[in-house]
Amino acid sequence: SCLRLHLQLIKDVLNKQIDNQRKYNHKIWRDGPKDGINEYGFPPYIIAKQLIAVNNSPPALKNLYLLEFHPSLGLASLIPKALDHILQEFQQIYRPKTASDIINLEKRVLQLTLDEWMTLESPESFYGSQLQKDLFVDVLVEDPSLVREIAVSALKSITEEEQKQGKEKHVWFMNIFSRLLELLTLRHRLIEVAVESAQLGRLYKEFAGEMGFDEFHLYLRPVYFEFATHKEKADQLPPIFITALLEDDSGVDRYIPSSLVLSIQDIDNQIGKFSFRIRESILQLLLHSGVENLQTALACQVTQKNILLVAVQQAAFCHMMYPTQAGAMKERSQSMRSQSSSTSERSSTIGNEMESQLLATVPLTSYSVVRFSAGHWNLKRPPEAFISIQLEKQGPRDIMLNTFIQKKQILGSRMQNPDEVNKLKREVIAEYCHKVTHRMSQYSLRSQIIAYYNSIKGLLEDLPTVRDKYFIIGLPQEKKVGKEKLENDPRSFCPRPRCLLSADGRSFLNLWFIPHPSETLFMFKMLPEQAGCKALRLTLQIVAAFHDIVSYIFSFAQLGSAPGCFDYFCLEHLTADWGGTEQIGMELQELQKKIDNLHNPSDPNEVAQMLSLHRDILFLQFDAAVRHLVRKAFLSSGNVSAYQSVTDNIYHGLPPLSNSIVRSAFASQLLIPQLLDPYSHRTLMLFPWRTFLANGGPFPVTISNLNPINNNMQLCLSGLNDEDRRVAHGELIGVQSEMEDILLNNYAILDDHREWRTPFAKQSSGRFDEVSGKPSGALLELPHSVASCSLLKSYLILWKQLEVSKTEWGRLKLKVEDINTVHLYKQFSEVYNVEILYPAMRSVAIRMGLEDEFEGFVTTPQCTFPLKEVSEAELKTQQLRQLLESLEIHMIHNVQKKINKEMTLVISEKAREERNLPTELWKHRNMQENFSVPRPEIVESFIQRLLENHQKTDAEIIVGKDHLQRCLTALGCDIMARERSNFETYSMFYENILQQQQQLLYQKEQEMDATEDKTGNAELGLSQVAELTHEMIMEITALRARFTDLQRKDYSLKEQIRKEVQEDYGALVQSLFLMCLQLKGKLDEYRLSINQHMFEIISEVRRDGVDKMIDLKKKFGSTKDNSRLKEHLAQQGQLQKLRDENSSLGKLVCKLKTISCWKETVQKAKLSASLREMEKEAIQNKKECLKYKMMAEQEVVLFRQQLKAARKALAQSQAENKRLKQQLDKQEHLLQEAEHRMNQEVHRGQKLNQIKTENLGRMLEDLGERELRLQCLSAEAEKSSKRRQLQERKMKKEIHQVRTQLTQERSLKLDAFQRVDELQSQLYVMEAAAPQRNFSAGLTRRSANLSRSANSIKLSFPGSASWIQNTEISTFALSRDFKQHFLSTDSMHGMSSATEETQRPKTVPSGWRNRVVDALLPDLTENPHLVVPIQKKSQNCSPGQRRQ
Repeated sequence: SCLRLHLQLIKDVLNKQIDNQRKYNHKIWRDGPKDGINEYGFPPYIIAKQLIAVNNSPPALKNLYLLEFHPSLGLASLIPKALDHILQEFQQIYRPKTASDIINLEKRVLQLTLDEWMTLESPESFYGSQLQKDLFVDVLVEDPSLVREIAVSALKSITEEEQKQGKEKHVWFMNIFSRLLELLTLRHRLIEVAVESAQLGRLYKEFAGEMGFDEFHLYLRPVYFEFATHKEKADQLPPIFITALLEDDSGVDRYIPSSLVLSIQDIDNQIGKFSFRIRESILQLLLHSGVENLQTALACQVTQKNILLVAVQQAAFCHMMYPTQAGAMKERSQSMRSQSSSTSERSSTIGNEMESQLLATVPLTSYSVVRFSAGHWNLKRPPEAFISIQLEKQGPRDIMLNTFIQKKQILGSRMQNPDEVNKLKREVIAEYCHKVTHRMSQYSLRSQIIAYYNSIKGLLEDLPTVRDKYFIIGLPQEKKVGKEKLENDPRSFCPRPRCLLSADGRSFLNLWFIPHPSETLFMFKMLPEQAGCKALRLTLQIVAAFHDIVSYIFSFAQLGSAPGCFDYFCLEHLTADWGGTEQIGMELQELQKKIDNLHNPSDPNEVAQMLSLHRDILFLQFDAAVRHLVRKAFLSSGNVSAYQSVTDNIYHGLPPLSNSIVRSAFASQLLIPQLLDPYSHRTLMLFPWRTFLANGGPFPVTISNLNPINNNMQLCLSGLNDEDRRVAHGELIGVQSEMEDILLNNYAILDDHREWRTPFAKQSSGRFDEVSGKPSGALLELPHSVASCSLLKSYLILWKQLEVSKTEWGRLKLKVEDINTVHLYKQFSEVYNVEILYPAMRSVAIRMGLEDEFEGFVTTPQCTFPLKEVSEAELKTQQLRQLLESLEIHMIHNVQKKINKEMTLVISEKAREERNLPTELWKHRNMQENFSVPRPEIVESFIQRLLENHQKTDAEIIVGKDHLQRCLTALGCDIMARERSNFETYSMFYENILQQQQQLLYQKEQEMDATEDKTGNAELGLSQVAELTHEMIMEITALRARFTDLQRKDYSLKEQIRKEVQEDYGALVQSLFLMCLQLKGKLDEYRLSINQHMFEIISEVRRDGVDKMIDLKKKFGSTKDNSRLKEHLAQQGQLQKLRDENSSLGKLVCKLKTISCWKETVQKAKLSASLREMEKEAIQNKKECLKYKMMAEQEVVLFRQQLKAARKALAQSQAENKRLKQQLDKQEHLLQEAEHRMNQEVHRGQKLNQIKTENLGRMLEDLGERELRLQCLSAEAEKSSKRRQLQERKMKKEIHQVRTQLTQERSLKLDAFQRVDELQSQLYVMEAAAPQRNFSAGLTRRSANLSRSANSIKLSFPGSASWIQNTEISTFALSRDFKQHFLSTDSMHGMSSATEETQRPKTVPSGWRNRVVDALLPDLTENPHLVVPIQKKSQNCSPGQRRQ
């Protein structure tokens, strides 16, 4: 059912769009295509002849014409996005628990959307009739042809008024067209904003009614500038407590307009006066300040829309349950406060360093209102959330009017100019819009804060244990008791305040307090406007970042839930593998630790900065793990299905979790120009509207625009099973461990409070300082949390840049679209390790002086081990640098190939001898012919036909003879059709191939001709090129040798310096070593002496103790013997002697060790000195050997040069000899040719004389024949002239006959007119004399009949070729064409003279007579100069006409 509803909606929308596009196409092509330049850019012309279906299956859309194409149908992909957005909003409201609930909700949403579409109102129906005519009428503005005519007329009017030439004229033209486009854009935006304002106004009225307010709060009574008076208390603010209006609303105007108008029309009737209905009004807007006025009107309407949006948002986010009786509410609030105070005393501590009040608990009833019976509770919106738009706009409007009156008095006479008045009005209106927007921004901030807190409460409802243990839920209308600032006093317990910021907004107090919406509505209202706005902005920054962090933590904990479970936050569904509630608590504690470790934990700016950085780090960690590590793990292990599932899902789930640009759904054709950042201030100033559409999200005008983090994170891993989820969990934990390692490796840097703000990718040469001593522990209490967060964010951005560059590099290197198989991944890893990773590690090791260790650890490029001394960030930076260099080289190669190709085409075109345009430069690549023959189903169709009429038995099938013959005939026809189709296909295929090869051959021939032309010139310079090449090779060789020598000298100097330093400090080192040995000996002696002294003291104490024990025994009268004590004492004395002897021996051993170490050191020093001397001798020998080698090489080079010079001289002499021989041969050949030429000339002269004599005889004979022909032709010419004269005479006679006929016809017509006049005069006389009505009526009927007959006579003359039968006059009526072609000047004069002779008395008015004459003979006197022969026309006349 959901799919059916979805299909019906899409079908209706697209069918309506097709109808609209057809109407638009008909407007453009109403006169049909004319193939002119003015049609450039128009949509294709639709030939409405034959409707076709798009596919063979039953089409969902209506049938289209054959060449009908509508690009706007491509926007149909935005409809599912809009439906998903709506469904997501409803899911956040209803929060379904099962799959059936989600399906039912989706069905209801689709049904609701379909109903809304079916009953959709037209945009102009919201406003009055006059505004519909002025703004919404699209007859003129939506027609491109008419708009073009308006632009042309505007250009003509400007050129007539101001004579512009050259560049100024073009500037004026561009200005007119830009203003016209701006005018059309402003109209479109004004209509769009007006419709949105009308829809938001309906919601405002509904919410106002629910909160107990009337709809007149939406409207403001118009007060125009011309009728305004100065007000004293114009800057009076609306009441702080809006509920006071429920008791006394006398200060509110109860004005309600009869119809909805634009916001500018509430302010001024001149700026808001415009019309798009007629051309003159559009030209007025175009040529004068109409564009500026429309911009001002649009600014006012956008301000009105924003006010309505803010008011609706605040009302929608404060949806609460209120009791019907105030007493019950009071008692409940007191009980809740008592419960909260008692539970806060019983709160427990989280750790050794966390305060107990952080974990103060509030029972569930403090936030989540349980479902009570309808008799005690009812659903109602709090009136505190209401915003009176009238009161909010009234103060700034009065200030605007006062400002206008003051400036008008200051300007004085300048205000007599209407343009100056309109300019001043636009300025004060713009200031008014700015003030209203600034005032309403506070309400917008509060509504967003409430929305974020409501979302946090919704998350906490599913985990009550976490809520009760870590959060404090605010109560409605609670009183703040206690101090607002925390004091660190370990001797007393101080609970945290129940507020986020202090009352002045300057101190941060408690992040874990979730205030009630009623408290947020009055937050910072007592502060000044600027201070309150600043405090609200800080609160919103903190709450937004905190909401995203909490949502991420909760969503991460539920990633391990079962894929089919929809109630994720139940305790039994949170698996322990992903942390569960314990991990959530640890993350929240860690967040509080970071706040406590700030430089100033009470500064809200630092807290907001730290929370935003921490949020970015969490999202970047998840992005890096899922986008790169998880996919890499699946692909390397061969789990291609899991890899593909994650790849498909991240393209939908990860973009909402990043700061990527999300374009509006209504900005498909309004893009920002390239190389402009949508988030930059410059782009906002240049293109404000397009910037808003580019980064305002898919649907900017929405009530709730929170990011569904939970759904997007679930979507990324939705296609994985339990085992794959464990792999993904391991990679996510690995990213967190890597972040801890980064912090541990850079602990010393962070300890100095250095903030890392620049990304690692921009630090090309710097690297992290190495730290020898690293503190232990998994979690490190950082001295500066902002610095640590900045460090981690920079590292994650560097990581992301590296992975993106690596993927692109691998795709280009392997020449594939995507690396999505195990084989490709292994190949990519090997190539990457060889070409990028190994060189990057080597360069880092060389720069750090660890080349020897690197060579020891890394033996082959395929097997690399990271160095312990190199940080991961520096290694990634070096890899990124290597990748960027490789990609840059690839781009350079591509550009070079393109340039070479274009140069080749240019050269080939220049070499062509034809004088046509070089079209080859603009030709696209030839299409590659992919030949495939369709498989005809001949056998199947034959079998099917054959088995249609058959009789089947157990062992055989019987087919009739006739039926078999028909089947065979059809089979033959199919085979012939297949052969014909194959022949046509193959012939077309081979023709295309031959044509392509012919083009290639022609291009090759042109290139060969061009190269042959160049070879002649190139051969002359080959010797010079060879010499220059040889010289360059010699010079390069010398430079290389010099460079090698310098390198050797540098290396030798370094070695020498190192050895000199060793020699200089050798004695010092030996002395230090001896001192160390002496100190060590002394320490050993001191240790032994201390031991001996301690043993002596112990022995003395033992003896004293024994003596005292004996004395005590004697004192108490003990009878035991003391011999054991004495024996033990004697044994200890012997043991002490042995110890003394051992200590003396130990001293001797220490001395021996010292002497042996000293001897060993002395021997090493001697050996090192001798080794240095031997190395010096070896170096000296090498230098001498190299010197002798260089001398020998120089001698060899000199000998080669001499040999080359001798060979060159020999070649020159041989060439000179050869040239002289060729000259002699040429001279001999020329002499022979001259002799032969003389002989031929003599022979040729003799032949010419013979030919001349023969030609003279032939010429005489020809002359005689031509004279005879000339005489015959002259006789024929005389005969033809006589015939021509006879024909002219006949034509004159015929013309005379036609003239006589025309005069007779004219006389007959005039007689007919005279007869009609006489009859009419008789009729008038009879009417005047008749006294009776019947007789007069009969005469009237007769006169009507006569007039009809006269009219029929009048109408029958012009253009008719028949005779008038009523008057029995046979006249010939000539049409206009007949008279224009067959009347001459003489005939016209004859007719005019005849008319003058046959004039009749004027019995009727001359005007009527003239009209009759003009109707009968309209063109008789036209074209008097045309004299055309009428011989052919007279032949076509009837016999009666000839007789006349």
